[in-house]
Amino acid sequence: MSHGDPEKCGEACGYAAAFLAAVCFGSFGVPVKSEVVSRLDVDPLVMQSYKSAMGFLTCWIIIPMGQPLRFTTWGILSGLFWVPGGVAGIYGIRTAGLAVALGTWSSLIVLTSFAWGIFIFEEHVKSKSGACCACGTLIAGLIGMSIFSRPRTKKDPESARDEERTKMQAATESIVADEDGVRKRIHSSKDSKMEMRKEEPLTESKVVTCKRVATKKAPLTKAKTGVVKSNNEIVSAQSSLPLPPLEMEYLLDRQGGSFQHDNKSLTMTLFAQQVTLTKRQMGLLACMFNGLWGGTSMIPLHFAAAEGYGGPSYVISFCCGSMLVTIALWIMRFLFELYRLEGALGKAYHALPSFHTRQMWLQGCLSGVLWSVGNFFAIISVTHLGQGVGYSFTQASMLVGGLWGIFRFKEIEGVDRILKWFLSACIALTGIMWLSYEHAS
Repeated sequence: MSHGDPEKCGEACGYAAAFLAAVCFGSFGVPVKSEVVSRLDVDPLVMQSYKSAMGFLTCWIIIPMGQPLRFTTWGILSGLFWVPGGVAGIYGIRTAGLAVALGTWSSLIVLTSFAWGIFIFEEHVKSKSGACCACGTLIAGLIGMSIFSRPRTKKDPESARDEERTKMQAATESIVADEDGVRKRIHSSKDSKMEMRKEEPLTESKVVTCKRVATKKAPLTKAKTGVVKSNNEIVSAQSSLPLPPLEMEYLLDRQGGSFQHDNKSLTMTLFAQQVTLTKRQMGLLACMFNGLWGGTSMIPLHFAAAEGYGGPSYVISFCCGSMLVTIALWIMRFLFELYRLEGALGKAYHALPSFHTRQMWLQGCLSGVLWSVGNFFAIISVTHLGQGVGYSFTQASMLVGGLWGIFRFKEIEGVDRILKWFLSACIALTGIMWLSYEHAS
């Protein structure tokens, strides 16, 4: 396999590399879903930086394997596709779930890779119609796996409202007065409307001590105080447990303030219409971006191979290019913070997300190593099987990710849904084997 010569490694090597790439790609998201990452609320760009850094540190291993030290600018283009897509993919895993995220972007990657490989690069297949049917079978299986990976929706809205009303009533009964004599209590009526009785209005010197108040990033403790300005008054709150959004909204509205459901949904104006997206919907959109944009990261390899950079010889170019793009994203992030904070350098620097090195080094490095190994084998697979078959084959990572989602993170509940997921997985495997059959040497 010296100098990335395809003749030294046949199709069997390409399929074996695709299988190993699928295992690694399906597992790299497991550290992203770990409890430590969720608790620290690690920024997706930080996780992507760990991946890029580990890829850059490990890519040099191919030199002792007999590969010359060479670089092509096609690697930068690959990084330009992969890094932004990777950031979006990590966000999708965090918000939509590992199994759903992999299923969504895997389907789109198969579609784009197949279209580029068969119809644009005109890679050899036994039959284009047969290859299209195989690709459609694979996509149908992946879509089914994604659908049955979604969490169950509540079937009875009225029961859900009753349950929420009960929780709200129990929560409001826990609000007590503080030592300054400001006593408040919220009562729930039969129609779920809460009324608050107050003995004197809140002023800047008054403090409402609640057992449960929600904040944006973390629950308030006795050492943390949240301040809300309303009608020239300041309402301060100290607590140790989060307050449900409806109760918080009511508490603030009674003081003439306003409330926004932060970190749960996003409201934006699109074509003069307000559109509200939940976190899950935003995660699915991020996964789609990763599939359509990040999934094209191997396309520059087709042009690099024509210049003699096929196989392992492209690894260094890819990883170096990805590291350069990652650094560029950090510079852009800093410039944005600098603009937002009106040129305050110190504040802009401290506004950047933390790497949480002491808590995150293991999860970050493990995720990066898994991806780096998967990328190494994916490049070999695409070199020997082509973009249409090779990279599509690596999307069997959805199977691996789905198994992690079922047995490790319990993302799929219910025997019926698990059986339907496995049936969809069998359809996807059929498509993969069919696509492999259609590949012509």
